[in-house]
Amino acid sequence: MSEGRGNPSWRLGDHVSVTYAADDECRDLLTGFVTTGLRPGQRVVVFLDADDADLARHLTDAAPDAAPGQLMVLMHGDGFDVSGPTRVQQMLDGLTAMRDQSYAEHYQGLFVAGKMTWTLRAGFDTPELLVYESAVNRFFGDGRVAGLCLYDRRRFDKEALTAIGAVHPGPLLRFTVGGWGAHLRLSGELDASNAGALPSILDMVTEVDSTVLLDASDLRFLDAAAAGAIVRFAASRPTRHTVVRCTRGVRQALSLVGADTVPSLVLRDQVSGV
Repeated sequence: MSEGRGNPSWRLGDHVSVTYAADDECRDLLTGFVTTGLRPGQRVVVFLDADDADLARHLTDAAPDAAPGQLMVLMHGDGFDVSGPTRVQQMLDGLTAMRDQSYAEHYQGLFVAGKMTWTLRAGFDTPELLVYESAVNRFFGDGRVAGLCLYDRRRFDKEALTAIGAVHPGPLLRFTVGGWGAHLRLSGELDASNAGALPSILDMVTEVDSTVLLDASDLRFLDAAAAGAIVRFAASRPTRHTVVRCTRGVRQALSLVGADTVPSLVLRDQVSGV
């Protein structure tokens, strides 16, 4: 989980969690996300808290050329409402329905942002946020979607933010899920800033009763902790192969933490005949 410094460049496939400590910082991050996402063929959806009417107007005013329905700014209680013991599943179901409807309306990309203070009003506690962030990884594993979760450091305590950061990918890592069987693609960098989220990402394919293809060919760097997580994942599935497509540098990192001692782990420069 990163702090909101500067103006990041957003792309489809991102799932980024950012913290902020000033309202104008949050506004600027959301404005940049919205204006980047409003390209032809893409829809932008923003989830806000119930008292964010001024921010909603600002985001709408920042996109004067948006086509009807292309920008959706929703406030909790007015546009979306989740509550009660099933609130996590309500939100996940709502996201899925929104994505499917957008594709049905021929949008080819979807940018989704949330100012996460709305979860406090909806009654989410830290365990529920962890369940939500872990589960929503699969939603954002669709390479046609970009996601931004904004957490206010004045409203969420340090322990909660640390726990959320452990299941939420950081800004340098992109991942997509799809393809035959179980195909997970990683790109970018895996280091101390985001490697804590890797086990949560791998959990999405850990129960698959078939070979898992982990395509790390676009992974520029991974540290020992991330390499160890991949090796442990493969070792946890001793009767099913984990095939990792990787560069020489990633192969060396995996070998240094014991990849060669795990029979179910197969390292390949190119995938053929798998």
